[in-house]
Amino acid sequence: MRLEKYLPLLLFTSIFILSSFLVHMQTISIERYSSDTFPHIIFLYRLFYEPNYYISHPLWHLLTFSISKLFFISVESAAAISSAFFVTLWTYLVHWLVKKNLPNYSTWQHTLITFSIITVGPLCLPWYSKIIFLGQGSPNIWHNVTLWTVKPFALLSVWYTLKGIETSKKTAYIFAFIIVVLSIFAKPSFIIMFLPTLAIFSLIKGSYKDLVFQRYFFLLSSISILILSYQYTHTFVEDRASHIIIDVGGVWSLSSQNIGISIFLGLAFPLLLTLFKTGLLNDNTILLSWIMTFIGIAYYAIFAETGRFYSHGNFGWSYMLAMSLLYLFSIIKFFQIFSSLLFWKRYSLLILLIIQTSIGVEYLYKVLLGQNPLYISIYL
Repeated sequence: MRLEKYLPLLLFTSIFILSSFLVHMQTISIERYSSDTFPHIIFLYRLFYEPNYYISHPLWHLLTFSISKLFFISVESAAAISSAFFVTLWTYLVHWLVKKNLPNYSTWQHTLITFSIITVGPLCLPWYSKIIFLGQGSPNIWHNVTLWTVKPFALLSVWYTLKGIETSKKTAYIFAFIIVVLSIFAKPSFIIMFLPTLAIFSLIKGSYKDLVFQRYFFLLSSISILILSYQYTHTFVEDRASHIIIDVGGVWSLSSQNIGISIFLGLAFPLLLTLFKTGLLNDNTILLSWIMTFIGIAYYAIFAETGRFYSHGNFGWSYMLAMSLLYLFSIIKFFQIFSSLLFWKRYSLLILLIIQTSIGVEYLYKVLLGQNPLYISIYL
């Protein structure tokens, strides 16, 4: 029993070590460990040493550079520390939320559920495609440091915004406002889906009638649009080589044999949970997450960047981020209502979650071994 209380600390320490090792390898062995880490290190050098160079989301770069200067270490070593910090912070926040929403569960159960949330992958059907990530996406991605950076901000933004809506407390809205604005500088992928999500959510729930919410949404929208406009003009207008275009299904079809099947495989667990449990969308976190997911799907399916970034599918990051939040709240909700589900539904979902978590663990293991995260395959 005394050892049990140290399980969360063991999980946080393990995640920090594993993620710092991974990023370290992504910086010293870029031929083997394929990721976006090294390009972002290049962006960092250009940001601080090249006059007039601009990057729209510099939060990771600023923290990495600051750690490098503060501790007199290389930028590459600082990148491992800053990246591991954000992954560990995400893990801590997930555990905090699990513990808060499942008070009757034990410490080892909290730890196990947290582990599932931070590793769960998409469903993979080998007779359809052996590739785990490409096409389906995943709620947990291990090759993009700026996505790691924005995830804690996204979670706290949703949490405090919903607290503000549910309680009308100004302090919750103030915290939410600060965190959401900071998220823009971590990765704009969150805010571009969060603002329309809030608008739709407020119409469904009637929150738009609340004066405090009106002020929050107006101020948040105004500031965010100003920042995004500046980012857009300095990223796409000044860089004539790349533009945003409408290209329905174009980018996604490069990696998916069938977009509809890919969506089902990517969202298998939360989709079946929602179908199995009547009234699940009455839960604000689930409803908000599903709206974000639909908007993320729309962005990925409709928009693209021209030029060399076309195949990168950068509008897919909003979808991946929405998947993370949807899985987080869906898994917590599943264990909240576990005993109320019919036997066959309860254990069908549990088996599915175990399968997807096993796929996610295998995916992470192979990423740590140096396999290309886009093309990792599964053999059952």
